[in-house]
Amino acid sequence: AKNFKNQGPVDTYFAVETPKQSIHDQKSSGRCWMFSGLNVLRSQFARTHKDSLSVEFSQDYLFFYDQLEKANLFLQAMIDHADKAIDDPRVQFFMKSPIGDGGTFCGVADLTEKYGLVPMSVQPETYSAENTSRVRSLISSKLREYGLQLRSKVQGAGGKKANAETLQKAKTEMLAQIYRMLALTLGEPVKEFTYTFRD
Repeated sequence: AKNFKNQGPVDTYFAVETPKQSIHDQKSSGRCWMFSGLNVLRSQFARTHKDSLSVEFSQDYLFFYDQLEKANLFLQAMIDHADKAIDDPRVQFFMKSPIGDGGTFCGVADLTEKYGLVPMSVQPETYSAENTSRVRSLISSKLREYGLQLRSKVQGAGGKKANAETLQKAKTEMLAQIYRMLALTLGEPVKEFTYTFRD
């Protein structure tokens, strides 16, 4: 229901407006934060390069690295909190949801600064990027398995506690497997490309 009396005083003029651009559909994923963040960056890029918003940034590319960073965060948390009981609230927080596709604009800024951006034309959306629940479930299951292995190494199962170097090596090998899972579902991240501006 609308209160029509309040419609009159609403000022619809904005001093700063972004150029109109095509709308992207996040489909069945929780990446709204990434889509909106990339649209802001896209608008800035168009303004800087006098481009008519023909550039569309790849959400799939940035999502790949978002998931890899979150996997790394989870595995490090398992090492850092290995001395706590499995039912400790901090351990349970990570175990309950090892990885997700939600985020914030700061996440877009941080990922962009670290990994850069690529056009959608060189790394388009995949089925798994648009429908994240299945791949998230598979990676979460693998991360829980790895988390238990890391906890066991820190706690010294078998009589010998792992040192920092051994833990880092194990974590790197685990991340390599997560990278492979992401590459199979989202595609290998683009390393270089040639882009032609069109007017």
